[in-house]
Amino acid sequence: MSMKIKTKEKTHHINKLDRHQYLKHYQKHSSLKNRQLIQNEHDESAQKPTPQRYAVNTVIDREKSTSTQAVYRGKKLYQSKVKQRQMKNRNKKTHEFNDLPKIVSYKKKPNYKNKNIKKDKLFRKYKNTRNVSSFDNMTQQQKNMKSTYLRNFQQKIQKKGAVPSNIKEKVKHPFQTVKGAGNIVKKTVGGLNKLIGLGTGMLLITVIVLFIGIFAVLGDDSSTNTSLMPLSDEVIAYEETIRKYAKQYDIEDYVPLLQAVMMQESGGKGNDPMQSSECEYNKKYPKEPNGITEADYSIDCGVHYFSDCLSLANVSGIADTKNISLALQGYNFGKGYITWAIEHFDGYTRANAKVYSDQKKAELQTDVYGDPDYVSHVLQYYHLGNGDIVIIAKSQVGNVGGKPYWTWYGFDQRVEWCAIFVSWCANESGQLNITVPKFSRVEDGIQWYKNQGKWSDKNYMPKAGELIFFDWENDNDPDHVGIVEKVENNYIYTIEGNSKDECRSRKYRIGYKRIYGYGKSKIGK
Repeated sequence: MSMKIKTKEKTHHINKLDRHQYLKHYQKHSSLKNRQLIQNEHDESAQKPTPQRYAVNTVIDREKSTSTQAVYRGKKLYQSKVKQRQMKNRNKKTHEFNDLPKIVSYKKKPNYKNKNIKKDKLFRKYKNTRNVSSFDNMTQQQKNMKSTYLRNFQQKIQKKGAVPSNIKEKVKHPFQTVKGAGNIVKKTVGGLNKLIGLGTGMLLITVIVLFIGIFAVLGDDSSTNTSLMPLSDEVIAYEETIRKYAKQYDIEDYVPLLQAVMMQESGGKGNDPMQSSECEYNKKYPKEPNGITEADYSIDCGVHYFSDCLSLANVSGIADTKNISLALQGYNFGKGYITWAIEHFDGYTRANAKVYSDQKKAELQTDVYGDPDYVSHVLQYYHLGNGDIVIIAKSQVGNVGGKPYWTWYGFDQRVEWCAIFVSWCANESGQLNITVPKFSRVEDGIQWYKNQGKWSDKNYMPKAGELIFFDWENDNDPDHVGIVEKVENNYIYTIEGNSKDECRSRKYRIGYKRIYGYGKSKIGK
């Protein structure tokens, strides 16, 4: 019997290197690695500092370093100053108490039966002296101590007067300069506190008040005049001539101001009402006072010269009070003053006008040169900052409701405001109660013009700035008023308040049946 032995078959697999497959893996891995290397090189090249980037980074690094060092040094300086102050105070206290007689310790109750009682009282008196802030309830000894301290402190302040002379040397060491400046400020503030603590605060306050008062007086160059003098009838009669030449030289807005100039120069009297004989535009007559013997020519030359003054003074409009004053004084002194005042003083002041006049008197060897107070003299006839009533009225076109006007008049709620609007415009132009009354009822305005002899019926040819009255119901009871803007091509152009509750520009044919009459600016027809 043959026995079959079962054996386990073993199969050995020899791992053979698949070079082809390995090569593929290697190629893939290598490509990824190379891609990463390329990307890294690209990033490094992108971050590689250019000259510009290097410069910026250098500056930033130095700024950071400097700021860090400054903070560190400042901290150290502060700490050292604190330590120095503590040591100084400690030494001072030690010195002070060493100078005192020996006293009984506060830990022990004073023995009132022995001789140290006097020493204890002396210590308490000295201690209290240091904390007294005023001379109230002080002994004579305490007052003497304070007076001695004040005198010593003042002497120290006087000795410190030479400190600024060392500034040039300090500039060589900026850090020391800053340090020294800080010490000066600190000592000054400390000194002021001590002075105030010693009861001298009132002295400082007095000095400050005196300085404020002095500067207030020196800086008071206000030329405005709240009370106006009326224009003469002669000046009013020249209004149309003035307006003609003002329009020619493109300064029509300044007609009221030119009237004020004429009022100051001559009051409208004589053959040279603008006193323009000596100006450069006089080509016909002798250049001497009152050389011109023709009023129309005088006005022509004067208005022309004043337009130059306005331009040279850079006047921006009728509200340019500063430069208008400069132009006015230039009209009196000559245009040379305008350039001189701008160069040396940035414009007009009463003080520099007097200086200029004195210089010219010395230069020309004469006793009189112009009028240093010319501006204030002219402005007594003109409300500076405002101007023609027509210009003021035109600026209000578009207002609805009229609240600014009836509030100004004194009403706390809306009322019919056509007359109030006219009064407001007159006030803003400086003509209130001169050529236009203050009135809220139409009939009151008409009565004022009749009383002044300045009333005319509808057949009158009005002028700009005069008032026009209407009777809308045609019942001989006038109920509306406006301001004449101009008369042109058989039409009267007006500016009216409360026209459908608005401020509006309107026009009417001459002789329109609803026109009731006119309030004129001057007496006569």
